[in-house]
Amino acid sequence: MRDIAIDEAKILQLEILKKVAAFCDGNGIRYFIYYGTYLGALRHGGFIPWDDDIDICMPRPDYERFLQTFEAEDCALMTWTEDNECLCPFSKVYDPRTELHENGGFGIQLGVNIDVFPMDGLPSGDRKIRNRIRFMRFYYVMQVAATLDDPSQRALSSRIVITLIKAFYKLFPIEHYITGRAIKHASRYDFDSSEKVGILVWGYGPREVVRRDDIIPLRRVRFEDTEFWAPGTDGSLVAAYGDYMQLPPEDKQCYKHLPKMNWK
Repeated sequence: MRDIAIDEAKILQLEILKKVAAFCDGNGIRYFIYYGTYLGALRHGGFIPWDDDIDICMPRPDYERFLQTFEAEDCALMTWTEDNECLCPFSKVYDPRTELHENGGFGIQLGVNIDVFPMDGLPSGDRKIRNRIRFMRFYYVMQVAATLDDPSQRALSSRIVITLIKAFYKLFPIEHYITGRAIKHASRYDFDSSEKVGILVWGYGPREVVRRDDIIPLRRVRFEDTEFWAPGTDGSLVAAYGDYMQLPPEDKQCYKHLPKMNWK
């Protein structure tokens, strides 16, 4: 087995993104780059130099159709279903010729991959939105505890909570059920008829909330050597990062994940 260095992994991730984008464009499925990938496109023209993953997003209806129909050469799809052991409430497209080992897993062996998040609608009214975000954060914490192997780098309060939840799971192994419930609750409100939307199954909690008009209509932006679909405004970046064009302090300019990767 030959190890895969981070620069080679980025090339593989970009190739996966191109295949996903081509499939979506050819089948009328809406997708858009998101999170650090969108930030990197606007601020760096590609990967943030110290970032090691690619994130894309799809409105829930498009996401569900993508899960049912996606296929591409040298690509496999990881997603939750009622009859497997996957603990991930979103999806990943990965290269099955490779293996990836990191601090925590989602119940199945992955390779070099990109994240595919569903974006869901939110109820009307700020109070209802706040309550909904709090409700979904409960599921987020339960899923982090289920998938994180070593919580030692977390704050003390987080380590205590994760340890207690892990003990609960040893008595009641319902991790897969919890993932399914999170997906069901997240998709309660329709994306296309909601004024505000967000990624409810993971992410930044209250900072996830954006106006649907900040996402749709989409626009094309360049990421590395190719143009991809992106949100229509920078509203999601402002909500998540504030002044996103300002570089973080030098001590924060470092890779967060850096998993071990190799060819099979």
